[in-house]
Amino acid sequence: MELDNRCPFCGGINCERVLSSGHIWSGTDALYFNCKEGFQCTIHPSVWYGDEKEVVKRFHQIYLFMKDKPYIKINGMNYKYFFYYEEKSIGQQPDHPQKKNVAELMKNYPKTFMDKMEKIIYNLAKKYPIFGEEFIPEICMQHLLYVDNYEEEVIETEVEGVLDALVELGYLNHKSSNYGYRISAKGWNKISEMEHNETNNQGFIAMAFKEETKRISDSFKNAIKRCGYIPRRIDEKEHNKQIVPEILFEISKSKFVVVDITYPNYGAYYEAGY
Repeated sequence: MELDNRCPFCGGINCERVLSSGHIWSGTDALYFNCKEGFQCTIHPSVWYGDEKEVVKRFHQIYLFMKDKPYIKINGMNYKYFFYYEEKSIGQQPDHPQKKNVAELMKNYPKTFMDKMEKIIYNLAKKYPIFGEEFIPEICMQHLLYVDNYEEEVIETEVEGVLDALVELGYLNHKSSNYGYRISAKGWNKISEMEHNETNNQGFIAMAFKEETKRISDSFKNAIKRCGYIPRRIDEKEHNKQIVPEILFEISKSKFVVVDITYPNYGAYYEAGY
């Protein structure tokens, strides 16, 4: 797919894009994007090589990922992401912390009609979190609604069509008099169910964290990711709370706990006992 002059994030034509001069991919056709809506990242050409609709889906996942995590924090500093696409590297750690494999993100792309509808209502709730808040169809919703087309006229039609489908499912209410939509009680109930499931989708790692255990920890993290769960190490989580309550909170919302005592550690014993 050839990128045109529209921004792949907001659809505008005034957003900055320049060839990347970063040390990770210097000398390639990677592009640095600075979207007026706040998205800043570098994208390797491997992301936009391929079928047009497939590439559009990849940008949906990049957009949704950056909505939640616009930067990666390293040693207390915020750094921009470098996105690439490589299927053979799924489940492996990138060779640089700023790199993010879009093939990994695609594992969470909705696979069925109902899966898509439920994820869409969840996306809308993040953008419109106030009960009763109304919104109108806009082309900038294409990422939230997983609109797979690239032509602007078709996007506008499909945006409205998806919202109408959500009305038919009962997840949205539609006020035809003023063209506005809002999330229904049934929609908020579905969102509550999904939030509960999301908090139970991680595996907690309890072990001694030091240089000698890095290989063991990385193996656990890769295995947990391959099984479709999110690995959680408490030392990698940003927080301003007391450490013990935070550990117990993370364990309580985990599906399982992996404990390694190759190197004796009182914290790991405590977490295993809890």
